[in-house]
Amino acid sequence: MRLQNKNALVTGASRGIGKAIALQLAKEGANVVVHYQKEKESAEEVADAINQTGAKAFLLQADLNDLEQAIQLANNAWQQMGSIDMLVNNAGVSYKKHFLDTTPEDADLFLNVNYRSPFFLTQTIAAKMVEANIEGSIISITSVNGIRPGLGLSAYGASKGALETLMKGVAMELAPHNIKVNTIAVGAVETDMNAAVRENATLLNEVNEGIPMGRFGQPEEIAEVVADILASGSYLTGSTITLDGGLLLMRGYGKPKPYSKS
Repeated sequence: MRLQNKNALVTGASRGIGKAIALQLAKEGANVVVHYQKEKESAEEVADAINQTGAKAFLLQADLNDLEQAIQLANNAWQQMGSIDMLVNNAGVSYKKHFLDTTPEDADLFLNVNYRSPFFLTQTIAAKMVEANIEGSIISITSVNGIRPGLGLSAYGASKGALETLMKGVAMELAPHNIKVNTIAVGAVETDMNAAVRENATLLNEVNEGIPMGRFGQPEEIAEVVADILASGSYLTGSTITLDGGLLLMRGYGKPKPYSKS
């Protein structure tokens, strides 16, 4: 119960990595605001599981493609809890599309959900932390594609790379207030987003061969690291923890081919 009496906001907490993080924080004693966009029933199941641990859960809906809704989410979460000690920017959007096929709508979606909304959600929460003199902690889930782009992931990787750079600057500027800011760059983690890859034996083998550990990570493995960082109260800030089974140590998978319009 290392996080007892602490309050957390986890975005995208109705499934996948966000769900695992929300549940892990609750196991450590934290009360959790469970953010979701569409999957209310799944979010309610997460909240029920949190309440069963003895921690408190609150549900808040917001579409992070809309900047105003992101800011309102931050304000509502703070009001609901009375304060926020920990923010986990987990929600994101990802899909593959060749650079030459990428539309302005694709670029806007990646930037809005993966960069602009975390930017201003974090700004809103951090300003309240400073005003309330809270020694808070902010963790953003980024991607190895923000460090080294993958095929078909140029626009997605750019949005995560922007978030990486942003959070390092934020860490520096919030350090005088004892607010720690870090990122976790995840690799191939078993979620709904990559179900199509895992259901295709050829693609699955190709991906696994590019990972030294030879497998996808599990959401719970990410959640345990997040909880450890948040509970440690450590000297760690402005850092990126790469949680990818060693993927970045290798060249990865896939070879570029000449463009052909699909």
